[in-house]
Formats: sequence, structure tokens, C-alpha cells
Amino acid sequence: MANTEDNDRITQALELLGNRFDPEIEESFTSIAERILAQALENVELAEHKLRQIQELVGDVALAGSN
Repeated sequence: MANTEDNDRITQALELLGNRFDPEIEESFTSIAERILAQALENVELAEHKLRQIQELVGDVALAGSN
């Protein structure tokens, strides 16, 4: 029973990642759990980078519009 629950959790985690790994992550980590966590971290780092870029772009527009 625990194995089925573990498989369900792994499947759900993979779905949240779009069922794909960066090739470098796939090569660097052997276990599926490590790959999932590494890909999730990579996704967060990419999202933070994009957020900073968006804040710079929109922040400039918001500041100009408030004058």
C-alpha cells in the first residue's frame, strides 16, 4: 500500500513539473526524488529571475504613470 502511495506522489510531483526534466538535471541526479527536487528548485530560480525582470519593466511604467 505504501508503495502505491509513493508512486502516486511521484506521479503528482512529475505532473507539477510538466513531466519533464532539464537534461543536465537528468544526467546529474540518479534518483527520481532528487531529480524532482532539483528541477523544482531550478524552476523557482528561473521564475525569480523572470519576476525581477518583470518588476523592472512594469515598475518603470508604474512609476511613470503615477506622475
